[in-house]
Amino acid sequence: MKWALVLSGGGGNGIAHIGVLKELERLKLKPSLIVGTSMGSVVGGVYASGRSAKWIENYMMEDFNIRDMVATMQTLKWGEGPLVRIFQAGEAINHLRTKRGAESGEKILDKLREVTNNIDIKDTQIPFATNAVDMLSGREKVFIAGNLAEAIRCSMSIPPFFEPYDMQDGFYIDGAFADNMPINIAHQMGYKKVLSVDVSPLRAVSRSDLKNSFDVMFRAMSCSIKNAHRKNKATVAIEAYKGAYNMDFEHVKELIEVGEQAVRNHELKIKRKFSSWLS
Repeated sequence: MKWALVLSGGGGNGIAHIGVLKELERLKLKPSLIVGTSMGSVVGGVYASGRSAKWIENYMMEDFNIRDMVATMQTLKWGEGPLVRIFQAGEAINHLRTKRGAESGEKILDKLREVTNNIDIKDTQIPFATNAVDMLSGREKVFIAGNLAEAIRCSMSIPPFFEPYDMQDGFYIDGAFADNMPINIAHQMGYKKVLSVDVSPLRAVSRSDLKNSFDVMFRAMSCSIKNAHRKNKATVAIEAYKGAYNMDFEHVKELIEVGEQAVRNHELKIKRKFSSWLS
């Protein structure tokens, strides 16, 4: 059966996508296409390249360290908690004043090349697509060809943390600013059956949740991104969300379990819609 898996962006919340993939493997359900945005592009792209969900889980649990990915922030004293603490240092503020982002993203791109074996999108084991926004034209770009790692890097370039990724045909920022749940891309590529996974649903907050300017900034971005979404419907839409870990990559095990539970909560419906045998 031909069906597409669409994975939303959501920063650290996107780690839940790994749990979703683990459960789909348990159910022996393999998508015919993966479409990912931002963190959904990272997890979905690495998976599409041929890595198993278990491999990605082990990598995130044992080898991944966000401190190693931010080359320009090595003088910071890291503590537990959100990545936004990079802004507590004058070094980060200086980068924001003099550069296009606090972090160049070069180390992340190098790591993406490594974990995807630096392949082209057309050579992935599962067909893959991702999106980004070209700052020059103001339009959405859909990547269905070209270097996989570079396409992912474009889709995850969230300002002001990462500099836009400069390519010959555009200057790209995070795909969520065009569509954080790009079901339409799957539809345009001929896939009518879609399982969508939202790891950043827009929920009401209290005044106490908006403690500082960064909270306000992220909330404004979330509202803007969500309201800009196209209203395409998935065959089955699930949410894998427990709390706001937007810029927090410290709770890997917990977030993977959130994704696993999200699939279990809809297991019968997912099997009915996406299992050739049951259909």
